[in-house]
Amino acid sequence: MKHLISYLKLRGFKFAFNLFYYHFFWCGRHPLLTKLIYWLNPYPPYIEVEVTTRCNMKCIICEHTYWQEPQRDMTFEEFKYILDQFPRLRWIGLTGIGESFLNKDFIKMLAYAKSKSLLVEIYDNFSLIDQKTADELIRLKIDSVYASIDAATKDTYEKIRAGGDFGRVIDNVRYFIKAKKLNGAPLTAFNFHYIVSKVNLHEMLPYLELVHALSKGDNVTVQFTRLLHSYKEIGDLFVEIPQDLISKVENKARESAITLSWNANTRGQKPTAKNCIEWTMPFIFVTGDVIPCCAGNEANQRNFQKVNSLGNIFEKNFRKIWRGEKYKELRDNLYQGRFPAACKDCCLYRES
Repeated sequence: MKHLISYLKLRGFKFAFNLFYYHFFWCGRHPLLTKLIYWLNPYPPYIEVEVTTRCNMKCIICEHTYWQEPQRDMTFEEFKYILDQFPRLRWIGLTGIGESFLNKDFIKMLAYAKSKSLLVEIYDNFSLIDQKTADELIRLKIDSVYASIDAATKDTYEKIRAGGDFGRVIDNVRYFIKAKKLNGAPLTAFNFHYIVSKVNLHEMLPYLELVHALSKGDNVTVQFTRLLHSYKEIGDLFVEIPQDLISKVENKARESAITLSWNANTRGQKPTAKNCIEWTMPFIFVTGDVIPCCAGNEANQRNFQKVNSLGNIFEKNFRKIWRGEKYKELRDNLYQGRFPAACKDCCLYRES
């Protein structure tokens, strides 16, 4: 509530309403609310967009390292064309299988999204967010920024993120946190994302110590995500997080005043498919292909995802895709607890 009031005071009613809408309808996840969403079938108020498939790293945990997908940037005109098809959009996530800041128009895209009073969230490896870029992100009032850093030490980090420079990334993070304070940007949430594998399982606790030192007492969130999928090239890296380690991590987070977030795939039994509302946040590839959500990414099945996509937004207006037979069949199947083809091997839900 305090955060909502701050949004109302500092950014106005529309931003505050979008924040309330997002947290109530998307983050709430009450079973009755899920049924209501299936019944109402609202035009998507949240989307995720991939703006490039170029990357400056060869991370051993990422499908990008192993696929044959042609590298491509989304143009600003394509991005604008997408957003203009969602008149009641509340939130946009700008992420994907690429490094967004390699797209020369990315800052321009962020500015356009903010001009529509959208809540904007980005995940980034922070290798290219130098001082100039950090200042620009703060000026644009980006709502949520996640630094994807999967290690507490240089050796482990550069083993996972081949081509990365741990020292440069940490320096960029330090500057971003400093600039956020100097510019009085309390509503720009700065958080950390850590993908757990066999390579870095042992550094989860030291990572919280690193985050605590970097954040200098500010409240930050650390999201731990286990590898979403296991496929041939990364099968030996896949690991379950032991329960005793989860408990130690939770205790350490409390001691360090760090908010902990476990991705849905890290703990407990998967809920049934009939509880899924991920399809209300479609993911749009740089090529325009529309998939139900981001959960199918990082399975090294890019061509499969395209073949089983719900349509291409550059070839057909999204409203026609949304009301089309493929989307209807997908929703009907999920409501009955069954997986449609596009949801094969879902990492978040199970069939009834």
